[in-house]
Amino acid sequence: MTVAVPIIRLICDIVTFFFAQIPIREAMHEYSLSHVLAMALADLMAIVWIPEILQFANIGSDAATVLSVFMLALIAYSLLLMTVDTMSQLARSRSALKCIANVSDALPLPNQVPEETVVRRINRGLAHMRCFVSDANNLDKRGYSYRYSAPISTGSRQYYLAMERSILNRPFMSTDETILLTCGGVLAESLRVNKEVTLLRTQAETDTLTGALTYRAFIGHLKSLQTENVHNLVAVVYFGVEHLRTVNEHYGRKIGNAVLRSVGMRLGQLLPENATLSRVNGAEFAMIVTDVTSTSDVEELATRMRNLAVMPVYTEEGEVSVEVSSSISFSNATDGFAVLLADASAHIYESESSNLPAVDGTTAMLAAQNDSNDYVNASDVLRHAIEDNTISVLYQPIFDVNTKHITSLDTIVRVHDEKGRTLAPYFVTAEAHRLNMSVQLTLDVLETCVKDMTAFRKVAPELDIVDICMNGSELGASIFHERLEQLTHEQPQLRFGLQLGSHAIHVAHDEVDDEVADLAALPNVELGLTNAGTTYSEVAAFAHLPLDFARFDKTVVRDFHTPRAKQIMQRTLEISRDNDAFHVVFDGVETLEQVEFIRSIGGTLAEGTLLSNAMNANEFLMRLETMGTSLPEAAPRQAE
Repeated sequence: MTVAVPIIRLICDIVTFFFAQIPIREAMHEYSLSHVLAMALADLMAIVWIPEILQFANIGSDAATVLSVFMLALIAYSLLLMTVDTMSQLARSRSALKCIANVSDALPLPNQVPEETVVRRINRGLAHMRCFVSDANNLDKRGYSYRYSAPISTGSRQYYLAMERSILNRPFMSTDETILLTCGGVLAESLRVNKEVTLLRTQAETDTLTGALTYRAFIGHLKSLQTENVHNLVAVVYFGVEHLRTVNEHYGRKIGNAVLRSVGMRLGQLLPENATLSRVNGAEFAMIVTDVTSTSDVEELATRMRNLAVMPVYTEEGEVSVEVSSSISFSNATDGFAVLLADASAHIYESESSNLPAVDGTTAMLAAQNDSNDYVNASDVLRHAIEDNTISVLYQPIFDVNTKHITSLDTIVRVHDEKGRTLAPYFVTAEAHRLNMSVQLTLDVLETCVKDMTAFRKVAPELDIVDICMNGSELGASIFHERLEQLTHEQPQLRFGLQLGSHAIHVAHDEVDDEVADLAALPNVELGLTNAGTTYSEVAAFAHLPLDFARFDKTVVRDFHTPRAKQIMQRTLEISRDNDAFHVVFDGVETLEQVEFIRSIGGTLAEGTLLSNAMNANEFLMRLETMGTSLPEAAPRQAE
């Protein structure tokens, strides 16, 4: 009996190790002290317990009976041992599943030290063992044994996930190795995905030409600072490369790109640790400086960076001179980051005349050409131009492509600062709306058009239509309605085409339906849709507004080869054919192919550089006196 009980226990252990897929030799080496003591105690109890059963059963001295009962007792003992071992295996399997589930719940793993998250989750699900990160897979500590995952590489470092058991808590089982292999694989895959995502994000947020961040990354950084640096002063410094268009035209775009690359590298050389550099549009860079302690320090830094950037650039075409302007915006306690975000949104638009950005005028500055400290506030420039009525109007002729005669005129508002630089039309319209001066601006344009049209009609009496763009603020202003009604009586020979943009469409549809109807009822007023083909708002406009004409945006006309753009223009022309009073204008005509396309789909009215450039009143009057309203025989010609 003393020999049989330990043998039975060893046989049960061997069967357990076999089903647990643990090699017998390895299992024997992994016997823990606690396991040996527990099994010895169980054997001792069995040796004492089995004779007691025989004595209690009083089976006598029959050898066969004694042997039978003895075998039954050993079988019961072995079943008890197998049950305990099976329950232990189930408990370990449950712990393994819990560990893997804990690691899965943590996905996606953080970019920074993801291995710490995995180790913490494993230790939360396991008892009597410790998981940690090891740089080696040959640890040897007296009284402990170890298991390791597959090597995990981060490029600069290779490490392992390791499990440690003391002599009291052995052996390791296959479930423990499964935990290591599975969690190690999850960690390795997470590191690979994070690396690829970081690479893709870096590529998406980095300008390939200059190495600076992109405009989208610039805006994202500002928005993140809005929540992180609420109490800190943040500055944004804009650096604009002047006359880049002239450089491209004279030397070629390759040299222009070399100039931009050099400016970006020079600005990056002086970039402090608490700053980032972005390329916010074609010819402009922006530097975000956080934790600003002194505004004068930022101004001094901007001056040093600008002085370095304006050094001549040596190219394969020779030495190219560079001019760089700078402007600075600071966050403040009152408006916080609203000012910086408004400036950032506006700086994506470039001035047409000098590649300077058309900016929101809250704090953004147009930099002077020679002195970096000579700033002109764009909002003040526009405000003074409207108040003093010093705006100018350019006239873009609209031609009938069949008769080759001017049928009407489109207007473009021009505002110049004291240096002669032009504010972009988009900025003029948007900023006038923000300043609540849209009505006064439109009235000034209207008065200018009436005066100029009177002079034009002395030479060309058949010219009687002029189109004016509005942003919607005028629709609810009684002074605008009264003056327009007065002009229709004073100038019955003139017709005014009022063009509504996307903002004006919403205003007209949601707020001033009656006022729009009153405007449309005036005898010499036509309502039109500008930038057609670029917004879903026009669907509502066609349905709800009494429109007389639509002007296709130049981007739609430029893409006339694409089936969708062609379909949009054809459907709109079908609307015009159903309504004889409705007409369609194609803007941005620059090639003979576009003219032929317009004719092929039944269009007649077009404007663009191929037919005529925009002109001021004197230039257009001179053209009327020399050529009249007809298109010269040599035109249209292919634009160079």
